[in-house]
Amino acid sequence: MNIHQNHEDFINYMRSEKNASFHTIKNYESDFKIFITFLYSNNYNLEIHKISTPIIRRYITHLKVDKEYKVETIRRKIHSLSSFFKFLMEQEYIVKNPMMPIHAPKSPDTVPIYLKCGEVKRLISLPEKYSRNNKLRDKCILETFVFTGIRRNELLSLDWDDIDFKSDTLKVRKGKGKKQRIIPITDPLSSDLWDYLQSRLPLKDRAMFTSFYGTRLTATPLSQTFRRYLKIAGLDQKGITLHKLRHTFATLLIQQGVDLMSIKELLGHEDLNSTKIYTHVDTAHLRKQLEKIDFSIF
Repeated sequence: MNIHQNHEDFINYMRSEKNASFHTIKNYESDFKIFITFLYSNNYNLEIHKISTPIIRRYITHLKVDKEYKVETIRRKIHSLSSFFKFLMEQEYIVKNPMMPIHAPKSPDTVPIYLKCGEVKRLISLPEKYSRNNKLRDKCILETFVFTGIRRNELLSLDWDDIDFKSDTLKVRKGKGKKQRIIPITDPLSSDLWDYLQSRLPLKDRAMFTSFYGTRLTATPLSQTFRRYLKIAGLDQKGITLHKLRHTFATLLIQQGVDLMSIKELLGHEDLNSTKIYTHVDTAHLRKQLEKIDFSIF
């Protein structure tokens, strides 16, 4: 059995037994194609037991030097291979795991990009002035991102059944790893969503956010609409993406003194380390505040 057949078994296992998401499966398949291309181009044997640790180390060097991938991309591809070879060990296809001595490069300490309060206010005010047919929808979309920290795919999957206006909570049913979480919401988001719901009655579609044609909103028009507002706001050169609105939500919470464990739950992080990156933002914020003080007077 060669590596192609092994990987097909792995993908089937991830789909059926691990219930992996479409996005996860797509990433595994994409990462595998890059690995296979490397093996082919270097004339390596494709029998799975012939794949050694030195070969994998050469592959990682290839990703860094030849492909010039960023550290986070390389880390993900290493994780893909680790999951694959772990599966092979469990299935007893191999007797030695060549990934065991491999260590992923450490993620660089970077301060997440986020919007400041004034920039957030400017951004969410734009649909009122610049949207022709979707003023309320677009405002609610921007507010939902900024005031809940929700991911793009999570937002696109929202139904009206997911919001409870009595308790002011939003249920995220299709979170990362297919985990659910409940996010409290407050005004102005709560009242704006209520007004948006009234404008949609009688409901023809359970989807919370719909397109011009009345169907569930998809990623491409969402991104196009967001980029348009960024440009109008003069924020298109800051490297802001939809995901950075998630960073903005977390940063605002940190700056308001919300504890890390609460932020972890709100964001749906599995690991607290994923949440700790926002403490760097808080440090940067505090430094800027201190720089306003003239300590030379003491």
